[in-house]
Amino acid sequence: MSIIGTYLWLAPPAAKKSGAGPQVVATLPVDPTLTPKGEEPPARQVSPTPTKAKPSPTPSPTNKAVSPAYNGTCDANSPYGFTVVTADSTLVALYKQMGVCWVRFQIHVDDIQSGGSYNWGTLDSVVALMNASGIHLDVPIQCFQGSCFSNPYTPTPDEMASFATQVATRYNGKSGHGYIDAFEIGNEEYDANSSFSISNYGPILKAGYQAIKAASPYAQVGMYGTFLSNPSRTTDVLNAIFGGGYGAYMDFMNFHYYNQGLDPRVDVDSMHPSFDHKWQMMNSIAARYGFGGKPIWVTEIGWPTQDMSGRSAVTPDVQSQYLSYVTDHASTSGIVKKIFWYTINYGDQPNTIYPTSGPLPAFNALKAYVKSKPVW
Repeated sequence: MSIIGTYLWLAPPAAKKSGAGPQVVATLPVDPTLTPKGEEPPARQVSPTPTKAKPSPTPSPTNKAVSPAYNGTCDANSPYGFTVVTADSTLVALYKQMGVCWVRFQIHVDDIQSGGSYNWGTLDSVVALMNASGIHLDVPIQCFQGSCFSNPYTPTPDEMASFATQVATRYNGKSGHGYIDAFEIGNEEYDANSSFSISNYGPILKAGYQAIKAASPYAQVGMYGTFLSNPSRTTDVLNAIFGGGYGAYMDFMNFHYYNQGLDPRVDVDSMHPSFDHKWQMMNSIAARYGFGGKPIWVTEIGWPTQDMSGRSAVTPDVQSQYLSYVTDHASTSGIVKKIFWYTINYGDQPNTIYPTSGPLPAFNALKAYVKSKPVW
């Protein structure tokens, strides 16, 4: 057992306690390799058990009053969204059914920027449709060149600032191209590149944050979505940001929770914490550095119903149970402010809750949850 800040971590028997030091430290062993999402080392499987209005210019989210029951109007404080690669009229129709108000749209920088010229066509269309439909947008600034996961390229602070200035200026709501509500400084590439020193991320984060705020001051800006399950990696990332003096250059912390398809209700082992222990640990580290109120966004989370490399498949009913569990626990956390499911409107991708055959139980569970609790 170890106390990190105000967070009590009941470490599994296999966990080893790290030595004391000036930084916040993990009590769990460091994974010797950093591998892309879906390729983490296998973990012990645990059988599931059944379970019964404009934003403020300050970095922190607003808390404006909203109706206690869903009335079909999307408020920026709505916590629900999906991470998608296709944002079209089909997605809008699905969102209207569920009352979901945020979309995290993934597009690569190298699909927009090439040789000093810009092709904004795809993003222009997505922004126009989402704005017209009253759906809020979050866009990670990712994949500057080459593969996003196989030894991905990491931009310099100047490269990040340059593109961030371009995209935030174009979509600041004043330039005739619509509005993007939030940006992330990267996606998963800073975890996927094993040769990248996480101590170098802070300057990239700061450069992107300052560039976006200068061009679009009301937009929210967050860190990249750290995705590795290992708590020691999460600790290293946050120590690098907060310990390096970069905590003020993000409006929200950010993580992805796939956990190899395992049960989010329990600590499966020392490398795979429960959903609650993951966000509690992040909050505790932030608090140690004086940022205890820093919101957390979970910008990717999901469970596949088909086999995937490095990830255990679950039944549709179990997928629904897990969705309901993490959504409910996020809603009562007081610190997790948004949760983006992966995914929907993506054919038969294994994580989807609405494949081509029709909606899965998770779709209907989320629809009912949003209707009963449109904001947290």
